[in-house]
Amino acid sequence: MWCISECSSTSDTENDNENSDNEVVPPHCHITLKCTREIAGFNGLGEAVRRLDFRSSVRDGRRFNYVCALLRLLVSGKGITSLPGGAQRLLLQMLEEVATYVSDSQQNINVLRGLVQQLRALLNQENQKCWGKPLGSQSLWAEHVQTIQRIQDIASQIEIKEPGPNIRPKLHDLPEECVREIILRITDYKDLEASASAWSLMAALISEQRVWRELSHYHFTKQQIDVILEKMCLQDTKERHRNWQAIYHALRKMYGVPEELQYTEILAFCRLCRCLFWPSAGHPCIVDQCPDFRQRVQEAAGDVNHPFLPLISVPVMCVLILIFLHGLGDTGHGWATSMGALRTPDMKVICPTAPNMPVTMNGGFRLNSWFDLKSISISDPEDEEGIKKATRYVHELIQSEMKAGILSNRIMLGGFSQGGALALYAGLTFAEPLAGVMALSCWLPLHKSFPSVRKCPDTVPVLQCHGDCDPIVFYKFGQLSSSVLKSFMKNSHFQTYQGLGHSSCDAELSDMKKFIDDHVPRQ
Repeated sequence: MWCISECSSTSDTENDNENSDNEVVPPHCHITLKCTREIAGFNGLGEAVRRLDFRSSVRDGRRFNYVCALLRLLVSGKGITSLPGGAQRLLLQMLEEVATYVSDSQQNINVLRGLVQQLRALLNQENQKCWGKPLGSQSLWAEHVQTIQRIQDIASQIEIKEPGPNIRPKLHDLPEECVREIILRITDYKDLEASASAWSLMAALISEQRVWRELSHYHFTKQQIDVILEKMCLQDTKERHRNWQAIYHALRKMYGVPEELQYTEILAFCRLCRCLFWPSAGHPCIVDQCPDFRQRVQEAAGDVNHPFLPLISVPVMCVLILIFLHGLGDTGHGWATSMGALRTPDMKVICPTAPNMPVTMNGGFRLNSWFDLKSISISDPEDEEGIKKATRYVHELIQSEMKAGILSNRIMLGGFSQGGALALYAGLTFAEPLAGVMALSCWLPLHKSFPSVRKCPDTVPVLQCHGDCDPIVFYKFGQLSSSVLKSFMKNSHFQTYQGLGHSSCDAELSDMKKFIDDHVPRQ
């Protein structure tokens, strides 16, 4: 929950202090992350929307699509039905403001149509209920119906008029190269695909692989692109240039498109004073008035020099990321249910799936595997190159969450069998301090390279779990790995489960949950 309070602007001189009453404070909302009964009554979505001046922001071209995206989230599903009556009324007033703005500007008609469809679905859903309305009183529901009807009327009466014949130039009249330059500046692939239906020249230009190459480089890093190129076996330059559209969609499915890149302006969150604000309106940070804020950020290993985070990519209530890696031949989905038992409302769980590759230990047949396994033995040769390549992938997952605003000491690695081995190696070779590493039924790969290759602080907690009847990764391998770890890690613990084979159990999950609770800062 969020506790809303005022945040005054900072003055640098005495003259500024004297005239502070005449200053226009930018729209902002200072929040405190709490979840107690004592402050629950002061939390309010309506108050936050009012202080951030969302209704005026609808008519700001830089913020329009971002505000509409938030409205879609609130209207969809049971979002609106869970809000207080005042917030419901304010939400529908904002939707009416969107409809009026679209009608006046003759732009973004598709955005409005999408919102109207959601409102119709809401009406149908509520009208089918026989025993009362979850939206509140009958009079409030009747008021909502009238507002929704006005929004539908406005949307149905909008007619997009083509500019008069004397207005030049039109898009059709521009040279092909000019149209191409316009297309190259579109950052949403859906807009590209929709534009292809405009006329044949537009469709031909959008089919050019250069367009999709630029879009890929805009949304994704070189390391992410290299991973996809290798996965799609497109190392040949000519083959790559013919497949950029497929490369982009593969990148989008694996990594997702950074949402903040789709909007001109979005809300930002200052982790110094915990203030939500519009960047273009200015930031009334109170950190200079309250030095305690800066000290708290430093204690939490925050970056005081780069305090601003894009809100849409930072779930403020999410304070823990758990990345869990499956074992040989499994999938991320196979562990998603088990990890769901550990998940709390403030936790995000990521269960990626390993690439499909030939595995020596499996007779060369292909399996989902993080790296090649010649055998499970401490003395046999290991796939050093494959282990390091998989480690880079795990590090990229961690760094992407850190870029989204999650501190490294709130990110935990875990894994089972081969995935546990990779989690150990990746956690120990990551320079930032993680919340911890949980390694189940596994071994420490490339153990002879330690402690020289260790980059993490020696205080990072490590939990090893192993069954004493494991027929695949022998119990003694886990014990030997634990001995190596304890020689250079101060907080390493080895937990034995009697009678357990190469699998997990309820007691192990319970220990994992306690390990998470003990080592992840929640404040």
